[in-house]
Amino acid sequence: MAPRDITLFCLVLCLGQKIQAQDGNFPIPIISATPSSVIPWNGSVKILCRGTLESYLYQLEILENLTYKQVEKQLGFQEVAEFVINPMDTNTAGRYQCRYRRERHWSAPSEALELVVTDTASQDHTTENWVRMGVAGLVLLALLAILAENRLGPQLPHQEDQQDLPDLSRSWQKSRTEWTFGLTPKDHQK
Repeated sequence: MAPRDITLFCLVLCLGQKIQAQDGNFPIPIISATPSSVIPWNGSVKILCRGTLESYLYQLEILENLTYKQVEKQLGFQEVAEFVINPMDTNTAGRYQCRYRRERHWSAPSEALELVVTDTASQDHTTENWVRMGVAGLVLLALLAILAENRLGPQLPHQEDQQDLPDLSRSWQKSRTEWTFGLTPKDHQK
């Protein structure tokens, strides 16, 4: 390629970028999450939106009902905007995108960033499971003690079965009075 062709090529390339910027076709922003896109419940996350140095307004959006809704805007000339979401829960988890404004035009939206919330308390249940097993064991021992006492203790008939039996208390009282009268001296019987 001749030096003149190279110069012409660079000129067309530079003018093409200038024309593209004037039409509002800016570079697509890059979205990322720090420390990660997987966040513990009630944790916090910093979402970074990288645009251009000429960007003066950044907008963070979340996908709701098949459309993106604005979450937050940030004003100021900067190449990277930081959005902090704290605390993270099921309402703040989801698909995010960002865009920036330069001159009078908005950039195209970034690719979607999926934020996922995890329940860190449910990751290790070892201690809780041992406690539950211990309590269940104590309940089982208490039930076994009750059953053993019931099995080895005196057996009283049920109410239904007592109707068929004679009333022993009255019979015992009758025999006691007869026995008492039977022991009275004979000389008092005259």
